[in-house]
Amino acid sequence: MRNEAGELTRISDLLTGNNARARPDQQLRTSLFRIGELAREFGLSLRALRFYEDKGLLHPRRAGVTRLYDSNDHSRLRLILFGRRIGFTLNEIAQLIDLWENGAGDTDRLRVMCEKFTEKLDELERKQLELDQSVAELRTILSRLA
Repeated sequence: MRNEAGELTRISDLLTGNNARARPDQQLRTSLFRIGELAREFGLSLRALRFYEDKGLLHPRRAGVTRLYDSNDHSRLRLILFGRRIGFTLNEIAQLIDLWENGAGDTDRLRVMCEKFTEKLDELERKQLELDQSVAELRTILSRLA
């Protein structure tokens, strides 16, 4: 029997970038981030952060006209970028965030996350096979033309 709470913690750490073994100065601070700080840390434009906010994926506080992002937004942004990197749509990412933050118990949450990741892995493997076939066809054509 696997330790599902431990599994969920490991998945959480992978998705949010938390590392219990990191030096204290490397761990996520509890203060607020200005939009420029968050953009620099993640290598994003200010426009990208505003876009994710407009889509309801980030929820910064406001101090006048200044956007202030907390550690939850920081973790959400890591999940957004992870999801984008592996091919999830913004709607799928929103579902993952909702599941992560508002999901049922740890066991159900872990099961659903694993299902979603398995589906995405299957999709990526199918695409990889198609790409491999296309590359092989192009190599054949090029070798005949040479």
